[in-house]
Amino acid sequence: MPAEHVPKPYTLLAIDDDPQSLIVLSKTLTTEYEVLLAKNSERGLALARSASPDLIILDILMPEMDGFQVLSELKSQPATAAIPVIFLTSRSSVEDERLGLLLGAADYIAKPISPPVVLARVAAQLGYRDKPLHRPQPAAEPSAGSDMRDGFVSALALQLAGHPLIRLEALLDTLAILLDSGVAQSDPAALRGAACLALMGLNPPGGGLGEALPRSRMLIEEILGHADPEDPLLNLAWKLTHADALLKGDSDPATLDRLPVSAHLFALALNYHLSLLQPGGALEQRHAQAMGQMQRQPGFAHCASPEALSAALLNSSQTFLGR
Repeated sequence: MPAEHVPKPYTLLAIDDDPQSLIVLSKTLTTEYEVLLAKNSERGLALARSASPDLIILDILMPEMDGFQVLSELKSQPATAAIPVIFLTSRSSVEDERLGLLLGAADYIAKPISPPVVLARVAAQLGYRDKPLHRPQPAAEPSAGSDMRDGFVSALALQLAGHPLIRLEALLDTLAILLDSGVAQSDPAALRGAACLALMGLNPPGGGLGEALPRSRMLIEEILGHADPEDPLLNLAWKLTHADALLKGDSDPATLDRLPVSAHLFALALNYHLSLLQPGGALEQRHAQAMGQMQRQPGFAHCASPEALSAALLNSSQTFLGR
């Protein structure tokens, strides 16, 4: 008499158009989990809705609908929005990883598949919470996409905090001071998130800010194609990335007129901050030099009361960078 099947505590769904990958995933996971397999995006979405798995492993490169599109579809439906998704990919692009995380992916597994890595990543995601792993989200609550975006901003902040080109908290405080000086109403939380998104091109740390901002702008434009195109934080981040024209010294009046005030202020904050981090001289001396440079830049016209601004920036610099 065959042994009675004992249900396993978690159900996983693997979506991949490569049969060999599905075979490896099935052999790797079936000892510990109930495993459902889908060889195309349409079947995978149908199983996600009907079976309500606890976790989905999703390939990026698939015909018809790629992994990014499938992920967006999952996050757009309340019944599947909170299911953790691990991307399975042969691509190693940092931009791909960031786009996936911003859209809602929980983690990445690189191909060729390593069974120990798969088991560890799956166990880590399932260990984050007790069963059940997901619940339908009421329409009145923030969307899963915005929740993941905010989580992605937090992850970026941690990454940027140790970047050799910047001291993130000092830079953000500088930008907040400039924004309060140049714009009547500001949202500190949105400002922080937008600045982090605008700086994500700083990874890897080898490039400068002038090269990082266009990279971030291209990525944000791609994200807006998958997310809410009216997302205020993403749109503010996109505006901030236009500071690269000012950092490169573009003095064309037509270009300067087209740039939003936020881009001018971000360029001022970046230039001031980089001046403070230059070696040599006391902090007060570096501050005075940075203020002199700032006052000669076009964006300074958006700032009021240079004396009060200088005092606020010096106080912030002393707080974050020491004397």
